[in-house]
Amino acid sequence: MEDDLELKIIRNRLLQRLMTRSKRAKRKVQIKIITSPRCPYCPIAVRIANNIAKKYPEVEVREVSVVTPYGREKAIKHNIMGTPTILINDNVEFIGVPNPEELENKIIKYLEKS
Repeated sequence: MEDDLELKIIRNRLLQRLMTRSKRAKRKVQIKIITSPRCPYCPIAVRIANNIAKKYPEVEVREVSVVTPYGREKAIKHNIMGTPTILINDNVEFIGVPNPEELENKIIKYLEKS
């Protein structure tokens, strides 16, 4: 009986992982906002990107702090010297808080490409 319960738990976890991966696979445009904890403008940029992403289910927004190893790696890779910096599909597109219309237009261009 314990083996059956354990197998059910394992199956459920695998199913959840597969479902999560399939949701991510549908995303066509990934926005990464490189932020810093003391930056007063970073929350504004994150809010703008999240508001725009609500309109487009193919868009995923992720905040990446430069104090994390992954954030430092991204900052070094893209030679980022200031925050917020917005990457769209791993391309630096905006440094500083973007104009919402310009960001949305850029996202639409990326959606049309994919």
